[in-house]
Amino acid sequence: MDKITVILNEGPDTMRSWNGLRVAGALLDVSLEVEVVLFDEAVICAKKGQNPPEDLKGLNLAQKLTDLMKLGVKVLVCGSCCEAKGLKKEEVIDGAQVCCLMDVANAIKSGKQTLVF
Repeated sequence: MDKITVILNEGPDTMRSWNGLRVAGALLDVSLEVEVVLFDEAVICAKKGQNPPEDLKGLNLAQKLTDLMKLGVKVLVCGSCCEAKGLKKEEVIDGAQVCCLMDVANAIKSGKQTLVF
């Protein structure tokens, strides 16, 4: 099965990361393996305890990531970016892997394509 790597750079307060995760889900629907990498502000998408207002519950990206992981998506969270944003490893959602740049390089190398949002 071909693999696609999806890289997100923006936090949960923008539509760009939400759309990237929607695309990741759609890629699963067309029988592709998907790996999501969170850089920069996007590491906050994997923060536990997000509680958006009721009318924005669909934009809880931690929940969207959790749902995608249940479907087989691997989620890598940049460790250096977490440090820079003050996000501790224990604050990252269960199942997401805090990683180093070599892990990201390997995800890109093993994928057929890389999409950046």
